[in-house]
Amino acid sequence: MPKNIFVKTNLFYKEKGLLKFFIYSPVIKEYAFYTLFPNGLILFIYDKKNTNQYTYISANWVKSIYKIFYHIKGNIKIMSYKGDILKTEEIFWDRRKKKIFNKKYTTIISHSNGIILHATNGIEASEDLKKIRLKNISGTFPIK
Repeated sequence: MPKNIFVKTNLFYKEKGLLKFFIYSPVIKEYAFYTLFPNGLILFIYDKKNTNQYTYISANWVKSIYKIFYHIKGNIKIMSYKGDILKTEEIFWDRRKKKIFNKKYTTIISHSNGIILHATNGIEASEDLKKIRLKNISGTFPIK
């Protein structure tokens, strides 16, 4: 049984007066060792130096273990502050190592140059999407 259940929740987290992240979720269930977002969430992670820059994450289902390791599933969209987009159906996020990874089909769309990449065997990336390793890729490159 969950120890707490929150409905239609907006969470703002600040450190030293600066907004670190914002979460909206229709339902949040807190258990002893993990937190479940059974109806998904929308998450904004703000840049340390510039709160006008953020990473956006949305998904249909999320399980947070000790707020360090996340298992995210269903219609996942991650957008960097530069407008680069990652789409997939399942991903894992290790906040300690600041990495995201999966072994699922993943699409990355680069806003700046129009490149679209498809990784059929998954991805390993930094959580800010600055360093990305795609497995078994194909893609579309614009010709100028």
